[in-house]
Amino acid sequence: MGRTTFLSKKYLYEVLPMLKWVAEQVPGGFFVYSANEPFDIFYVNSEVLNIYGCENLDEFKELTGYTFRGMVYPDDFAAIQESIEEQIADPENDRLDHVEYRITRKDGTVRWIDDYGHFATFPEHGDAFYVFISDITERRQMQEEKLRMEMELDKEKQASEIKAAFLFNISHDILTPLNAIMGFTDLARRHLNEPELLKDYLAKVDESSRQMLTLVNDLLDMSKITYGKTQIRKEVCDLEEQVLIVVHAYKQKADRKNISLECVTNLPRELVYTDDVNFRKILSALLDNAIKFTPEGGHVKISAKKKKVSDAGYLRCEFIISDDGVGMVPNFMKRMYETFEREETSTKTGHISAGLGLAITKKLLDAMGGSIEAVSEKGKGTTFTVGLPFKIVREGDEEEELPIEKINAEDNYNHRILLVDDIELNRMLAETILEESGFSVETVADGYEAVEAFIKHPPGYYDLVLMDIQMPIMNGYEATRAIRSLDRPDAKVLPIIALSANSRDEDRRMSMESGMNYHIAKPFDVVQLIASVNKYIAARENAVKN
Repeated sequence: MGRTTFLSKKYLYEVLPMLKWVAEQVPGGFFVYSANEPFDIFYVNSEVLNIYGCENLDEFKELTGYTFRGMVYPDDFAAIQESIEEQIADPENDRLDHVEYRITRKDGTVRWIDDYGHFATFPEHGDAFYVFISDITERRQMQEEKLRMEMELDKEKQASEIKAAFLFNISHDILTPLNAIMGFTDLARRHLNEPELLKDYLAKVDESSRQMLTLVNDLLDMSKITYGKTQIRKEVCDLEEQVLIVVHAYKQKADRKNISLECVTNLPRELVYTDDVNFRKILSALLDNAIKFTPEGGHVKISAKKKKVSDAGYLRCEFIISDDGVGMVPNFMKRMYETFEREETSTKTGHISAGLGLAITKKLLDAMGGSIEAVSEKGKGTTFTVGLPFKIVREGDEEEELPIEKINAEDNYNHRILLVDDIELNRMLAETILEESGFSVETVADGYEAVEAFIKHPPGYYDLVLMDIQMPIMNGYEATRAIRSLDRPDAKVLPIIALSANSRDEDRRMSMESGMNYHIAKPFDVVQLIASVNKYIAARENAVKN
């Protein structure tokens, strides 16, 4: 394709006024600029001035430097210039180009421009472009909004598909232990006079209950993290003690599969600040997976060591959990930290899981300033390496705890507990456990009844209150505030412990703010419940003695 050449110099001056008149009549903006650096402008029509928000040519020159580069939004120029050069170099384009770019008007607003240019040679000015432009901001906005809506629809469709798949899988994973609980409970009823069978059936009910509890807790943890409800606490901890707590908790599970569970620690003896609950949750999730996906007779190892100490009083420790189990394929490892991801469903693996353990672990580590790396090979095993920073506890940092005397079980008959819960089965369960531990128990079904019972009896009649939270008429928070506000000597010092299915950090905070002493989440651990009751009764008696 030959080069486009305009009229010769001789005739150009004769027709120039006519060309300018034509340029002013065309719809949209029209301008001519040099194809060579610095891309000087030769001519602009009045519509170009309007597009750029300029009253006259002097304002336009001041705004743009009277160059094509100055007309274009700085971040866009390199890309559109490259596109223009590629287009005019293509013989099929007949030296035409089309680009879209942003501009900045005199008032500072940013607009989108549609640019159709033609490369030509002018008699006096050499290679140049004559260009037609129009403001397409509204069109771009409509296109972007349409694209955004399409993307949102795609996201919603994808989310719906993920939710549907998740609900299908999780319903199976919940129904599996539920089926075992119901089935073995029915079998236990049929064999009440056969102690060995009864013991075995109840053990299976307990195991299935814990599987279901793990599923529910994972879902709740993920919900808290997703909605920003997880708070990282700062507690004084012995790291080696925390690691050993986790290992001991999984020793029996490893023994049942004849798995060798080895623990090697080389941790500092200094106490550190960390969120002990979430720290154990991280190690527990990784250790649980290691045991779960290691076949019988395999090996699992957890090692912990100090990596480095800073002058600012911080140290970094490394925790390695390795196994010789089934391992993972590379494709799954790319998405293993995503929510609800599982390499295979529980139907294939036989392991019940919501696919949240690694997602929760990763998010907790991010919140605690930690890191996690994984090395795995299918059929050979997996190694997770966790790094975490800790602040060392210095002398004078710790708060001194008051000594608490232990109470023997036989002494519990002297202690009366007010149990408040609107669900009869919950009352029966807690009452039976407490009475078997030697406590005297009185029950009421609502917060209002709890306040009435407290008022009706003399000071010191109750040694402790176990308070549910979500109840009709008056909830646990309101009942606690009502008791604390009473003008009698035991109202301020009576231990009140929340015993509730509300298990979020926010729920615990609200319990404390209402005047409660402690918060135990349902389903509760019997040992923890009795230990906490004894602790707070003993603390109150020590306070009275002193």
